[in-house]
Amino acid sequence: MPFDFEKIVRAKYDVRPISTAKITSSPAHVEAHEPSILWVGCSDSLVSETNCLQVPRDEVFVHRNLGNILSNGDLSSESAIEWAVNLLKVKHIVVCGHYDCALIKAEDDVTALHGWYKDVTKLRRHTLRATQDQSQQPIDEYSRCHRIEEIYVLAEVDWLKRQSNVKRAMKDWGLQVHAFVFDKERGTCVRLVERGGKSS
Repeated sequence: MPFDFEKIVRAKYDVRPISTAKITSSPAHVEAHEPSILWVGCSDSLVSETNCLQVPRDEVFVHRNLGNILSNGDLSSESAIEWAVNLLKVKHIVVCGHYDCALIKAEDDVTALHGWYKDVTKLRRHTLRATQDQSQQPIDEYSRCHRIEEIYVLAEVDWLKRQSNVKRAMKDWGLQVHAFVFDKERGTCVRLVERGGKSS
């Protein structure tokens, strides 16, 4: 089980605008013509990582899959993380989901697509229960889906930060891991910052 479901669904966080000043290029990477940012996004998202971050294409190493999932044991995702962290020694990792993601609304079946998004399904169940318990007033479907997407991206970031190579990189050269969500309606990303933690 990659997530502490009970803990993550009760996470307190703020939704903030993107500050490109927080994600800057590494001079050493620029000189070596190597990317200093790993961007993990969803296959069907309309977001352009270079436009969002306002950086040239050669500064971003991009990995995409269905639902920007990292924690389900997928060899491709694990290889991308290892390559970016251990070999490229990137300075930033951005996990970017998007509102109105099909996986958030997908059928409630942990065996669908060979179990690809089973943890998303479980997280959605826990989030729905938690929001019902915590809310004094009914939450509309639009806000509920936004909340589930945000919680899911934070869950993937939390999982990523617990991986041994990422933990070592955060300690050794200050690797930063960021949680983004793309808003298709507004054509821009927002940044999720947990309260009580570092503003990364």
